[in-house]
Amino acid sequence: MSLTDTRGRFTAGVSAALSGMRLSSRSAELRRTYVQLVLALFVGATLLDVLGIWTVLHLTPIGDGTSWWEIALLWVVRVVGIVVVLLAAPLVGLALVNLLFPFLGERVFLAAMRVVSPARAEQLAAQPGLPLSTALGVAALRLLWFVALSVGAFVVSLVPVVGQVLGPVLQGYLGARGLAWELLDPYLDKLGLGFAGQRAFVAAHRPALVGFGLPLTFLMAIPLVGPLLFGLAQGAAAQLVVEVIEGTGEG
Repeated sequence: MSLTDTRGRFTAGVSAALSGMRLSSRSAELRRTYVQLVLALFVGATLLDVLGIWTVLHLTPIGDGTSWWEIALLWVVRVVGIVVVLLAAPLVGLALVNLLFPFLGERVFLAAMRVVSPARAEQLAAQPGLPLSTALGVAALRLLWFVALSVGAFVVSLVPVVGQVLGPVLQGYLGARGLAWELLDPYLDKLGLGFAGQRAFVAAHRPALVGFGLPLTFLMAIPLVGPLLFGLAQGAAAQLVVEVIEGTGEG
């Protein structure tokens, strides 16, 4: 894929995220459907934010005898660590909800798809998708994969000077790609893709998925407010599928 194509797919992903959220907010059916998802995600993401920030502060204690340069370094590590937590928590929360309540995301996704492309919505709804045990296994692997990469990003952030820039940037990229992947879970499940197939799908559509996930990642990272937008983000995934991934351009 050329640089121009990559840039175009990235921009198309960003556009799908923003237009998809606007479309979701105007859908009465979607608003009714996504209340359950939002409540579950609000509780989960908020708890993860609190736990993650407490962990960062607990691991970087500042004692009475700490020198000024050590205090400065610890505060830099704290700030970077909290940024990584805020960027990672929404995706981990969504992954846990998809793992524990896989039907919630599917309901929101299909409700949005009926607005964007009714015919495609019926086709996907008719697909049996993955067996429940397989779907749960894929969700668990996806969660573990993201957590492992996020830990790696945090370790990178501990590298003096360079790490304080690279760590958050890397986490932002991982979060954007991972969030798009997680929001597309109902679609990928209906396509019958296992973990390996989903990884290949994400690799094939990486620019569009990163472009789609990037603005949503920063919105979702806002404490308390961000989780309230999860349902709209899940609905926006339908716009990404129709306009960018499948390219039908309906609606």
